[in-house]
Amino acid sequence: MSAQLEKEAAAMAGFAHAFRRQMFNSVPPIPEEIDLVGKTVLVTGSNVGLGLECARHFLRLRPSLLIMAVRSLSKGEAAAEGLRAEFPAANIEVWELDMASFHSVRAFAERCAQNLPLEQGGQKWRLHAAVLNAGLAAFDFTRVDEGRCRETMLHVNYLATALLAILLLPIMKPSPTEPSSSPKTSPGRLTLIGSDSALNATLSDPGEGVGIIDHLDRDREPAAGFEGYAQYGDVKLLLTMFVARLASDFVSDNDVVVNVSNPGPTWGTELISKDGPLAARLFTGALFRVLGRSPADAARTYVHSNLVLGKESHGSYTEWLVRPWPPTMYTEEGRRLGERLWDETMAELRFAEIEELLKGLKE
Repeated sequence: MSAQLEKEAAAMAGFAHAFRRQMFNSVPPIPEEIDLVGKTVLVTGSNVGLGLECARHFLRLRPSLLIMAVRSLSKGEAAAEGLRAEFPAANIEVWELDMASFHSVRAFAERCAQNLPLEQGGQKWRLHAAVLNAGLAAFDFTRVDEGRCRETMLHVNYLATALLAILLLPIMKPSPTEPSSSPKTSPGRLTLIGSDSALNATLSDPGEGVGIIDHLDRDREPAAGFEGYAQYGDVKLLLTMFVARLASDFVSDNDVVVNVSNPGPTWGTELISKDGPLAARLFTGALFRVLGRSPADAARTYVHSNLVLGKESHGSYTEWLVRPWPPTMYTEEGRRLGERLWDETMAELRFAEIEELLKGLKE
């Protein structure tokens, strides 16, 4: 539906809209008829911040199993113990997932494929809902130490997230053996996390012979004047473009509804790296305190995107409503960038045989 909202895009991307939304609009409560009974759900990066609050919101909806995917098992178990005390009947498992490592992403997806569906009470489960929340924002330029050693935000927030999304899709589709009357025949729900910063991203065509991913990697090094906020916004724009193409050409909304959720500025999270300049961190923290939502309110936006919105949100940029894509995505240049980005992403992730997997989704 974002594809049909071009006329609203410029206004929605402006500061005035963001200010009104943050100061005067509250995230609506989750409708009482929404529940997760008999369903399996996943939240990545769920030991702190918005991920933890999203897990808490999900548990109120009584899923049969909540998987908390975290980088540190000890921190994840500590968070899970708090949730178990709050929800004594909850079935919570903590699984290891390091988004800085493609190897970890693939191992996690393989574990999901091997362990889901699970035999529970004579019923087979699949993964019904997933929120890929894990990510980071950094002021300083760093690289991951795996594969092509891409810039960290580019790797974690885009490449690894795109890889995990694709690898999870087969186990999120309704099983053809499930009876049509079963509630499990409803489509899976997969939500990736966007940002206001994508709405005014500075990314432009890097020119002939220069890849978009390479441009955000090599041309943004400290010597070239790395700006963490600009990089974060551009990477979130890539993710929004990726979801739009994935949904339009490869994933039926009868199988899995895929969308992007924007929580808006939020205070009290660990999204922003603690290694950046003190002045920048203090300014950002103060701004978020004034304009930001609480983690619980912001995470409720995730739940709206993931469970409340329906097929109209497929491929869309969402809050608790479907919103326009970033304005650049409606332009001719933006469409060209989206096409190039998809091809580059397929090449970047070819080691995981994702193109064959995507072809299989249509069968």
